[in-house]
Amino acid sequence: MARGKHVVRFSPLEAEVLDRAAGLVVSACKAVFGPDPICVSLKGSAVKGDFIPGYSDLDFHIFLRPDVMDGENVPKAEHAVRFQRVFGHINPEDFDVSQFQIYFINSENYPKDWAPPVQGTYKVLWGSLPETAKEPEEPAYIRFAEQHLSLPNIEYSRRSIVGRFVDKPDSRIASIVRLLGATLKNYMYSVSVLITRDPKIAFGLKLDKMTDIVEEGIGSAGHFRGFYEHISDWQRIRKDPECARQVLKEGIQALDEIARWRRNQLTSPTGIL
Repeated sequence: MARGKHVVRFSPLEAEVLDRAAGLVVSACKAVFGPDPICVSLKGSAVKGDFIPGYSDLDFHIFLRPDVMDGENVPKAEHAVRFQRVFGHINPEDFDVSQFQIYFINSENYPKDWAPPVQGTYKVLWGSLPETAKEPEEPAYIRFAEQHLSLPNIEYSRRSIVGRFVDKPDSRIASIVRLLGATLKNYMYSVSVLITRDPKIAFGLKLDKMTDIVEEGIGSAGHFRGFYEHISDWQRIRKDPECARQVLKEGIQALDEIARWRRNQLTSPTGIL
């Protein structure tokens, strides 16, 4: 894909818009779960300041008492139906976001395959963060990054995204590009943790700074920068299927670069490159 002199463009949501969205989520939680919510928090790009209008989502974590949960991160079906009934009329496009990404978490059993949130990357909207979601020591984040960056994980992600893409009509390509962007960003956090060996700094990086660290650290040919530069012109991705196809190829190449770097790490005599 041709390289231009573009930069990744961010545009934080206005405080009034963000407050209105957060209020709707908190209100729905209280209406459906009554005394059972422990904490409602907002995390991700809306907090860190690397929000891309139309592309980024609002990422809410809702911590609930165990008796309304079905496992670590799914509410019981009857509560899920009630919440959707209360919240289902909300249109994310009215807030210039791709979606309200709402995760329900067992307050006494934090998901084992999730890295607990790092201070500065989230904002508590209501209640207080449970002890199970408090920051562990730095070695725990490094172990999580190593596990996340397993070659089978990366290969599964690549195949899954390509498989989802191949039969989509032009009008649905953008949704797969967005899925790729979210997947790639998650792997970039893990790469940044292993490169910097400082998880709290790595998780606090804005997307443009993290892109610089990752590209330099793994010796990228620029596919990460190319992908996110074009992503930040999200309306073009949505309107131009050929552009979306090319951007998807760029993102897959970035994912392949992570796999190649990780494979070299694991096979080098010292395990360090």
